[in-house]
Amino acid sequence: MAKVVILGGNARSGKSTLSFKLIKKGFNRISFDNIYSAIEEGLNIKIDEFSYDIKFAFFENIVNKSIEEAEIEGIDTVIDMYDFLPTDIDRLQNKDKVKVYFLAYPNCSLEEIKFNVIHYAKTTDWIAQVNEEYLNSCVKNFYDRNKLLVKECSKYGFNLIDTKSGKNRNMILNQLLNEIID
Repeated sequence: MAKVVILGGNARSGKSTLSFKLIKKGFNRISFDNIYSAIEEGLNIKIDEFSYDIKFAFFENIVNKSIEEAEIEGIDTVIDMYDFLPTDIDRLQNKDKVKVYFLAYPNCSLEEIKFNVIHYAKTTDWIAQVNEEYLNSCVKNFYDRNKLLVKECSKYGFNLIDTKSGKNRNMILNQLLNEIID
């Protein structure tokens, strides 16, 4: 059977970078950032106005459709998302039919996280458009989310990939790429 891979985790942890590498290996990519932006900008519907349950049902439907395409059509798919945590992924009815990886940088300091956020942001990324005070609050949220991801991945048995900071990051993402495509 073809593969369905869910990449979750923290902001600026390498989810999109790894997704783009998987595209080059023949994977279809579903980006929840892109889907949410298209809904908000194209349909003028605010995603935040939907309940968690509705957003999760939408996500699970996408996962199930991807599994169906993998089984019937042989299409490999990577789903790149930020919004759901290991506790959420554990609720998926077909979680045994997907490979799940959470990317984070749990051993990074606030300063290293701030460096990553700035260094890996494109000029068009939302985080590149914020003021210093908001940037610092985001960095603190990312730091806290790292700790939560470590705890939840351990509890639910999901893979947590420490993408670190600096030059080791690309090597780690390439190792994970090879693991996924093998």
